[in-house]
Parts: sequence; structure tokens; C-alpha cells
Amino acid sequence: MKKQFKGAVFFDYDGTLTDKDNGIYTPALKTIQSINQLKNNGYAACLATGRSFKYIPKFDVDFDLLITANGGCTIYKNKIIGKKPFDKNILRSLTNFFNSQNMIYVIEGFDKCFVNLPKDKLFNKMINMFKVSPSLFENINDYNNEDICKILVIYRNFNDINYIKKFFDTKVTITVPNPDITSCDINPKYVSKANGIKDVCKYFNIDISNTYAFGDGENDYTMLKQACHGIAMLKHHPRLDEVSEFVTDSAAKNGIYEALLHYGLINKF
Repeated sequence: MKKQFKGAVFFDYDGTLTDKDNGIYTPALKTIQSINQLKNNGYAACLATGRSFKYIPKFDVDFDLLITANGGCTIYKNKIIGKKPFDKNILRSLTNFFNSQNMIYVIEGFDKCFVNLPKDKLFNKMINMFKVSPSLFENINDYNNEDICKILVIYRNFNDINYIKKFFDTKVTITVPNPDITSCDINPKYVSKANGIKDVCKYFNIDISNTYAFGDGENDYTMLKQACHGIAMLKHHPRLDEVSEFVTDSAAKNGIYEALLHYGLINKF
């Protein structure tokens, strides 16, 4: 028998549960305590991240569900309840293009991630920015036709993103989580974190009126729009102003706790 939840709360990871600008790379104690109380109060706590399952760090929150790869894969108790992988022909076209342009890319499946240029300084600089170990990424030569739900592209200058869009904008979903970083996420067309919310609500029969979503980046736009209650972190992409009804403080200043308290989902502590 499936667990029954009062509702579901969706949390982005980077920039929402964490705040690298203030040296917070895993959720702070009060954030963890807030989410654990939320669970005890009968709500599903869902991590909704651009990261793939392979490089989600371990910390003291037992999330009920994981929405990974920007909605490409939804997981409940190690069971995939929703998956939207790339068409293999489109995937081949993308990787051929990136190879021809000497771009760095990571193709990301459920439990494996493959990088084409593992020794490149830009790749190592990027993952070090988020305290991710390079050992979690396999060489692209070891790719064996696994389903791929997301591609991370690290380009060498800001103009590269326009070049990618010129050839692929109509075929895939391209998001730039942080405009200050020369990277983008690529998913199959129309796939986003909103798909993860739909997967969760359908699987557990949760009414959309009882859904809440926290985010800070452009890749959180569809998630905040899909949820009944969209909550933006204090430092957020300007587009989120269109879809958020509440702005909370940063992870460094207990923004998750304050917002959950505001909505009456937890008690003051």
C-alpha cells in the first residue's frame, strides 16, 4: 500500500538548500531539522535537482522522493517512477556537435555519468565549485548505450550558448541555471522539473493545491509555476518573480525554515 501524504514540498538543491556564495555546500542544521519536521507532519519532502542521482551528496535528510536531472528521472525508494530519456539519434547529434566544437560535456543517466574531457581544467574547475569529486564521472569511452536524461555542457566562452541554441533550440530544452557560469543543462524537449511534480502527484494522488516548490535558478521556473505555491530564495533568477508568491531568505539565514513556518507546514522551534 502506498504511503499517504497531506501534500508535497519540492526543494531545489544548489542555491536553495545550499549557498555556495556563503560557504554552505550541504544543508545547515536548521534546514535539516525543518525538513525532518515537515516529514513528521505528514508531507512528502522531495529533492528536485538538476544533479543526477550519481552526484547528489549524502546528508541528514531522508527525502521521500528524488527528482533528478531537471525532471528527467523521478525516484521513490530506489524505484524509478518517471523517466524521460533522450532519443538516441538526438543524443548522437548533440554529442557529435559538442565534439566538433571541442566543448566539454557530461551525459547523465540514472546512476552513471560520463564526461568526454575528464582532464580539462574547466571541467575540474566547474565540479570543484560545487565540491563534487571527479571520481564520480566515468570516461565517455565507457558509455554503453545507457538511457541519458540530461547533458551538462561546459562551454569555453559565453557566446557558445548562442551557438548551441542556434542548432538545437527547437529540438531540446536548454536552461542556464546560473548566468554567471559558462555552462548549461540540456534535457529532452519539454522535460523540466515540472514533470517531476506531475510524476509525484500522479503516483501518490496528491492534489496540486497541496504542493509547494522552492528554487532560485532559471531551471526552477517550471517547477515553481507547476506547484500551487512557488517560493523563491532571496537571491534568485529574475524570471522567478513571474511564478513565485513568496520570497524567503537564503539558506545561510534559514530561509527554508522561515518559509515553511510562514505556510504553517512546521511549528516554530
